[in-house]
Amino acid sequence: MKITILNVNNSINDEMAREYDEKQLLTGDVHISDNASLAKTSHKLIIQSSAVREIFDFIEWDIGERIDSRIEQGGVLLGRRYFDAEKDIHFVIVSKVITADDAIGTTGFLEITQECWRKMHDEKDVYNETTNEEVVIVGWFHTHPNNLSCFMSGTDRNTQNLFFDGENTYSIVINPQRHLIKVFRSRECYPTQAFFIVEDGEKEDSTDEQDQIVV
Repeated sequence: MKITILNVNNSINDEMAREYDEKQLLTGDVHISDNASLAKTSHKLIIQSSAVREIFDFIEWDIGERIDSRIEQGGVLLGRRYFDAEKDIHFVIVSKVITADDAIGTTGFLEITQECWRKMHDEKDVYNETTNEEVVIVGWFHTHPNNLSCFMSGTDRNTQNLFFDGENTYSIVINPQRHLIKVFRSRECYPTQAFFIVEDGEKEDSTDEQDQIVV
């Protein structure tokens, strides 16, 4: 069955003009995606602390390894797209996450049904109505649990190509037990610079400068 997702805003022309001021946008502790060093600097993804907490709570990031095998989980990212013409930087700020609570997950596969997609879109509309926000779906996230590494599988790439193929549209892949995060962009799944803003008291124990920065 072909799944049609309405109102996925992939158009790069819908970006808003805004200066990319990294010092201002990134405050406090920041966790950088593991593949950020491979990425071009022309595109950046910023996940605000409230959205980071929504993801981490849903996937049980802080619990770590468990005896039982964990299943794949996912959801969509809501935010706004911006473009700094002077610096030639496209960036997205994610302010809200909607989790795919009704998705069917296994240890190696995540099936987001048509009804689940529809429910997430309805939740996005309700969120915009109740908060007077105008956020759109700018990408998705899902987990590769247990001993899986973070990469875009053939199934993941198919989902990205069908629904999130815009040049400024993103996919986050996370292993919650191993604390790995990789971020990809567009249908080509380019490695992407991504910054997860972590609230005070939520910073990881790691002090590796490649994984943590303080601005």
